[in-house]
Amino acid sequence: MKSSLKLSSALFITLALCSCGDNGDSVSSKIQYQKTKYREVEVTPLKTRGNQVAEKLFTRLTPDFTNINFKNQIDLNEPMKRLYHSGFVCGGVALGDFNQDNKLDIFLVSGSGNNQLYFQTEDFRFIEAGPSSGINGGEAWGSGAAAIDIDGDEDLDIYVCNYDSPNSLFINDGKGNFKESAKSYGLDIIDASLLPTFCDYDRDGDLDLYLLTNRYYRKGGRPLKPPFKKTNDGKVVVLPEFQKFYGIKQKGPKAYDMDEVGRPDFLLRNDGGSFVDVSQEAGIIGDGHGLSATWWDYDNDGLMDIYVANDFADPDNLFRNNGDGTFTDKITDVLNYTPWFSMGADAGDINNDGMFDFVALDMAATTHYKSKMSMGEMGVMRWVIEATKPRQVMRNCLYLNQGKGYFSENASLSGVANSDWSWAAKLADYDNDGRVDLFVSNGMARDFNNSDITFTPQDQIGKSEWDHYENAPTKPEQNLAFRNDGDLVFSDVSKEWGLDHIGMSYGTVHGDLDHDGDLDLVVVNLNEPVSIYRNESISGHSVNVSLRGNRANLYGIGAVVEIVADGVKHLRQMIPVSGYLSSNEPALHFGLGEAKNIESLTVKWADGTIQKYEELSVDQHIRITQSTNSDSLDSDKNDIPMFSLHSSLKGIVHKERPYEDFIHQPLLPNKLSQLGPGIAFTDVDGNGTEDFFIGCPRGQSGAIFLGDGKGSFKVNSKNDPFEKHFDYEDMGVLFLDADSDGDADLYVSSGSYEYEKGDPLVRDRIYVNDGSGAFSIGNDDALPKNLDNGSVVCGADFDRDGDIDLFVGSRVVSGEYPVGPKSRLLINESLQGQKIRFIEASSEIAGNLTNSGMVTSALWTDVNDDGWSDLIVTAEWEPIRVFINEAGKLTDKTKDYGLSKIKGWWNSINGADIDNDGDIDYLVGNAGQNTKYHPSAKKPVRIYYGDYEGEGGRSIVEAKYEDGVLLPIRGKSCSTSAIPSLNEKFKTFHKFASSSLSEIYSPSNLSDALVFEVNELSSGILINDGQGQLTFNPLPNTVQNAPIFGTDFSDVNGDGNLDIYVVQNFSTPQFETPPFRGGLSQLMLGDGNGNFETIPASKSGLVVRGDGRGLVKTDLNADGHPDYVISINNGELLAFKRESDAKPPNQLILKGYPGNPLATGSRVIFKSSRLNDSIRVDEIYQGNGYLSQSSNTIYFDPKYDSLTIRWPDGKVTEHILEKGRRVIKISQK
Repeated sequence: MKSSLKLSSALFITLALCSCGDNGDSVSSKIQYQKTKYREVEVTPLKTRGNQVAEKLFTRLTPDFTNINFKNQIDLNEPMKRLYHSGFVCGGVALGDFNQDNKLDIFLVSGSGNNQLYFQTEDFRFIEAGPSSGINGGEAWGSGAAAIDIDGDEDLDIYVCNYDSPNSLFINDGKGNFKESAKSYGLDIIDASLLPTFCDYDRDGDLDLYLLTNRYYRKGGRPLKPPFKKTNDGKVVVLPEFQKFYGIKQKGPKAYDMDEVGRPDFLLRNDGGSFVDVSQEAGIIGDGHGLSATWWDYDNDGLMDIYVANDFADPDNLFRNNGDGTFTDKITDVLNYTPWFSMGADAGDINNDGMFDFVALDMAATTHYKSKMSMGEMGVMRWVIEATKPRQVMRNCLYLNQGKGYFSENASLSGVANSDWSWAAKLADYDNDGRVDLFVSNGMARDFNNSDITFTPQDQIGKSEWDHYENAPTKPEQNLAFRNDGDLVFSDVSKEWGLDHIGMSYGTVHGDLDHDGDLDLVVVNLNEPVSIYRNESISGHSVNVSLRGNRANLYGIGAVVEIVADGVKHLRQMIPVSGYLSSNEPALHFGLGEAKNIESLTVKWADGTIQKYEELSVDQHIRITQSTNSDSLDSDKNDIPMFSLHSSLKGIVHKERPYEDFIHQPLLPNKLSQLGPGIAFTDVDGNGTEDFFIGCPRGQSGAIFLGDGKGSFKVNSKNDPFEKHFDYEDMGVLFLDADSDGDADLYVSSGSYEYEKGDPLVRDRIYVNDGSGAFSIGNDDALPKNLDNGSVVCGADFDRDGDIDLFVGSRVVSGEYPVGPKSRLLINESLQGQKIRFIEASSEIAGNLTNSGMVTSALWTDVNDDGWSDLIVTAEWEPIRVFINEAGKLTDKTKDYGLSKIKGWWNSINGADIDNDGDIDYLVGNAGQNTKYHPSAKKPVRIYYGDYEGEGGRSIVEAKYEDGVLLPIRGKSCSTSAIPSLNEKFKTFHKFASSSLSEIYSPSNLSDALVFEVNELSSGILINDGQGQLTFNPLPNTVQNAPIFGTDFSDVNGDGNLDIYVVQNFSTPQFETPPFRGGLSQLMLGDGNGNFETIPASKSGLVVRGDGRGLVKTDLNADGHPDYVISINNGELLAFKRESDAKPPNQLILKGYPGNPLATGSRVIFKSSRLNDSIRVDEIYQGNGYLSQSSNTIYFDPKYDSLTIRWPDGKVTEHILEKGRRVIKISQK
């Protein structure tokens, strides 16, 4: 321990020298704390841990050793046994030093029995307090508990929730004797109370209470006589005497039904020791089936907010603390989706960035069999799932805090999406490596999700839900421990850590029971004794921190403590109640890994004041007392993000009309009718400013918007031709000089899955510009009369004849997914000033390009630096294909470039020299890793398209590998609905869940089917070695949380290296699959060597919560800095303006000949003689990323003093750059 502490210079030195006030000194008074120079800080060494490595990280101690035999037992004679079907099934647990002997004791709540308190006498050995302690709870059915000092007398009291009985408040006399006093505090509430959690939400210095409720379970089930009536105006209402049990709920667009309803929660404000219900006036409204409530400051504004996890279809709540005593539910504004059966939850900083992340549990199965057994008849819930806002998903959710109230979601990416029937989520550092891990308790009294056991609402008359399952077996599950390996990756170490107990486990608490600097666990089980786990860790440094606040909040509830050690941030909050029904030790544990010193420790108290200290030693218990002279600190309100939302394009909305893709193919993995819109920028009216065209869905017309060069745009008054085509669906859009007259004509690719195969409305269109921005519909024979659902269109002078040729990709054959449609190379045969004419290239010229599969994107680029534009094509279920242009003929060189075996669901491609080595590398957008699919080279995901009934029709079957066996991805309900012949073979869910793919579909049918597979879902970079090889490197894990569509390369931070910006999300997979919508878009800063650092949304300012599609770079307001415009599927167009006072980059604008006035295909080599001849290569694209076209302006660093241009015709020119000239325009000669 260092001999002195140094206070941060950011605070007044008097902060540390002031009097401690009159807090007293009796809490944990037997700890021999050592005084320091600063009276607020006291320390004592932690107990030395052993040096022998144990077989497991945790040892489960026997009841004979601990003397704790307490268990919650299912009693079939219990009058209220109907509660075994509910969240009340097993009581909670609270950890604290209740008799003030410096040893942690354990309080256990019994559902149907008596509560018990166990005092710790020596490490992990306990004695029962006995009936005289006054905490047995009488006849009440108890649930959750919280240990808090409610009366300010410096000892821990206990508040317990009871079902339909007055809640209990046990006031401690300081020696572990208690008196029930709930009524005198106004806390003897009678309701379906499940969990209490305390916090000083109004910052008045005392503890307030959020009381979570669940629902009432009516004795005897539903009544024989209908408990509702129809009013005179035709409405159906539940009779008053039944309203606490039932309500009328919407189950479809016009369908309503009676259902069990949850209870309203309570917010109880502490008014000087008496609690007052302020729920309604504070905005705490709703009647969910609550299972957990977690205080945390999600938006880092210093005020505690609360997340309420609700079971079943009830949406979760995220109540934001407005700071004036009221709350606003911000769940739909903050999170794109939440769990469906929301269970336990917890907050913690999983990536050490100084912001609280959040995990909310569900019940997603960890094996194929359990998943298929619990899915049931999913169709009946589809409308509810899709209509609930935000969308609900049937898996755990892990929300990564991006700052300022923005969150991405990463559970599947991180490996924690599935954890079985889960209850408690406990985020803590269990192995002291400096990273927060996750423990999950599992199990249930019965297998209530067994899809082979069904009953109707009629069956519930006279019977409770429990009655239907009473004679069924229990549902034990394995508890799970996930070690945080860093980089958002968690590993299942349940067995390795000794936490793989199989049982029915519920409430869980952690604390340092033996004061040795690691966290021990107490887990409450059903039908067996409590599990007490001793942590055997011998590695990693740590500290424990306890707080002494003012008398009304002595334990500092609601405070946030941040430690910085070895430059790494570690964040904790003093909210003991977390997980499920349980209250942890009211102290904070920090695992610090190899760090041997603490650079700083900051306490942000619940009242907004702050204390900060420097140079503390590790491996000690630190107690910090709140100072009366603490300073206050604004968090990050003055931070200016790099980009801000620009209002110039507000109100331009892409609005899909509803269409049911799954009518044609019920087993279609994803909707294919919501893939646009495309967006393209160029100067259409010749006034020197950029304009744009935005495509639209069927039923809306695309439009030209004219820019004024100052950031404003107006609709072109000459949009008549587009309005005539309102019934088309626009996909790829491209400005090009099709007729070589020097202006920008427009090509629009058409198509959508919602059109029948061969529908004339999927024909592509070309619009001719008269030079003033007025467009007319091109001549009918301008384009081949192809009727494929188009996707991308991109242009280049493929044959070096001076005009732009086109690659037009096709996305899907309607009703025949995954059959690949025909894509085309269109050769421009137009003559200057005459009619436009494109012809389809022969196979001799295009090679096998036409058979590129379900094409999503493409890029004309000179891969091999030979002066000819090559073509790279991305597609779904395919490798990335490379077609080398051999003097006007395309040859498939995919295998030669090392890409033939990497198959993905690729969405987009873009090119740039990211590693400054003089060749073009490529960014490829894929589906990402945050999905239920986890393919690899050894375990690919497959799709079969074949006739499984022998009647000529073809169906889709998705398959995956588990333990070496190929299994169906879809469940019995949807499979038998789509393929009715399966009903005879599989009459039970058990049989279907137990069968392999070949046992469900005959091997002969599978072998006759069309088969595709995918083995890579990461988005990444193709590094070009300049020698004919492209090597795939995944992007950082942070960006793998959603599919990538639009992409851009720019030097955003002005360091001379190219950065990456991508837009993400896909919200419309089939409804059983959670939406691929975990992203917010992502800015990544490059280091010039091919490595990228992700920037949180709060710092970048780039927040795109919708389904980003097109992304273009343009200078909206003529300040010289590139800005971004993003097209959103079924949403509003977004524009982000760069906020920077720095000198803008230089600009290079090339002008080519008529026919190719943008000089598309030019290759520019920037050189700097001042920087050891460093170089950077750029190309000019006409269509890149996803359905996007940016201007041909190249932004570059002023450090370059010369450049070489290889023009589209292969000619090379050299240029010296004039110093100080910011905009350089060079024309082809």
